[in-house]
Amino acid sequence: MNRWIILLVLPLFFVDCSNKKKGMLLLPFLGLGDGTTQANTASTDTGSGTFTVVGLETTDPSQVTSPDTTQGTGGDTSTGDTGSVVTPTPTPAAPTPAPTTVNNETTTNVVDQTNGGDFNFETNITVPVTVVVENESGPVANAPVTVTESVTTGEPNVVGVGTTDGNGSATIPISVPPTVVSVDITIVGVNPTTGEVVEIVGSAPVQQPATGNNSEGTVVVAPVVNVDTTNFQPVNGCVQAVDSDCDGIANNFDEYPDDPSLAAIARSGRYTIAFEDMFPSAGDADLNDHSTVFSTEMDKTPTNKVKTIRGTYTHVAKGAGYNHELRLSLDVPTNANVQVSYVDGSGNPWNGCVSAPKYTANAAGDCTGGTLTQAQLKRGILLLPSSDKTLFGKKNAPAAGSTFTINDFVRGVTAQVTITFEEPVDLNATKNLVGGHLNYFLAINQKTDGVFRQIFRPGYFKDAKGKDAFLDKNGFPWAIIVPGVFNHPTEGADIRKPSTSGYIFFNSWMHSNGVAHKDWYLHIDQIPAPNRPSYVVRVSDFYTDNGFTAYLIKAVRKNALEVSVSMIVVGAALGFLMKRRMGNPKAA
Repeated sequence: MNRWIILLVLPLFFVDCSNKKKGMLLLPFLGLGDGTTQANTASTDTGSGTFTVVGLETTDPSQVTSPDTTQGTGGDTSTGDTGSVVTPTPTPAAPTPAPTTVNNETTTNVVDQTNGGDFNFETNITVPVTVVVENESGPVANAPVTVTESVTTGEPNVVGVGTTDGNGSATIPISVPPTVVSVDITIVGVNPTTGEVVEIVGSAPVQQPATGNNSEGTVVVAPVVNVDTTNFQPVNGCVQAVDSDCDGIANNFDEYPDDPSLAAIARSGRYTIAFEDMFPSAGDADLNDHSTVFSTEMDKTPTNKVKTIRGTYTHVAKGAGYNHELRLSLDVPTNANVQVSYVDGSGNPWNGCVSAPKYTANAAGDCTGGTLTQAQLKRGILLLPSSDKTLFGKKNAPAAGSTFTINDFVRGVTAQVTITFEEPVDLNATKNLVGGHLNYFLAINQKTDGVFRQIFRPGYFKDAKGKDAFLDKNGFPWAIIVPGVFNHPTEGADIRKPSTSGYIFFNSWMHSNGVAHKDWYLHIDQIPAPNRPSYVVRVSDFYTDNGFTAYLIKAVRKNALEVSVSMIVVGAALGFLMKRRMGNPKAA
């Protein structure tokens, strides 16, 4: 039977050789047993996870902190003259091997996502996750904690790391899409009675169903996970079999297992940032004047600081007469090297950035990158230059009711940007992030008092009266970030009016300060009817069919050698096992 289990698991093992995925292969087979026992208590809140123990199959007694012992008097056992014998004090026996056990209790606190009353149109769930670990002797300090989610990319995505302090506590801030209702938590330690390195794994909620007046949708909660263990303590030093670079991040989560300065890659998944450009007027509130599909990756250190940001930005809508450039402002205490390259809608190199007009004064590194100072980073890195060049005019924003098909859709220029800081930075230390997203802004070819206008997302700037400077008098923003590829309204279709935009839950989400219908962007009232105009451009259909699939194909071709070798290895392994099986008819 065991050989058949191996036979079934082996292809999964070889599908992808990343350490991160190998660690997760253990999870489907927890029910098969690993020699440990577990005791779990019911969580105190709906949606709380149950924690269990996973053995990492690495035994190293040197990793165990030995108990204090009383040494004997030493010397000869015979005095010579008297012939008396001195019996040394015996060394305490090693503890009897026993499994690691775990009980957990999770409590939650509702988080105010409205930023003190000023809703900033977050589409991400931003919460602290707190883990408290104790054993028979009290708090467990210096235990590494990793927080992951698997909804965004379909595989474990590290969203935060930390280490328990002297009170056995680690508080880790995370930001995830509204589709993530719980996160997975891993705590690495050692069983002091066996020397086996073990993981305590489980989950905790970050959203829960709303009750009472807010019965629609969910509320955001900050979990506090209290983990009570027996036979569990931090490793004494480093176990290289599970942490090759000894940075405190286990190999199955460490995407740089041989580099102690780096640990995880935080992947945002795909988002869309959409602007209304009539600032300081709300204009037609159609949020299609400048729209960009983007995704980012961040290389993080074991202390959760960011060393490198990689981003891909594709211009997909220009429903405006104004021209605009998309920039990223970073307020950090270090310089950075910036690399940027461009391709057109067909994936060919694009060289039009240098000749495009610029609307941000004294900006360095535009189009070419280079080393930028702190002041230059804060002024803004150019991502996409003037929109009349990157989307070649007013595109992908048809009038309501007009026929718009994939043949009408134009895929704009894509920017590929890499920002490497001279020293790792804590992006949470200054206001670089709101709702888990970086400080993107739009500069426009229209001036106020001789200066080109700039539009930011809510949450970054206050006016003289303490009001958010980028929310209009009705509390509506000039910029919004939406998970996935946003199907923006047609030209002139106010997104706040369901009868003209099709977004039937946008107002509910907006007026509830983000509590109700966090997935409003997935609900479009487009019931077919005679002579009924269409008010939404289905970019998600056109975008995928008109370019992204081709990018995936290119990626497969690029890695064809690795794919071929993997298939050969899998085939050889399966053949070997089948041969052994056929040669041993008694095998169970």
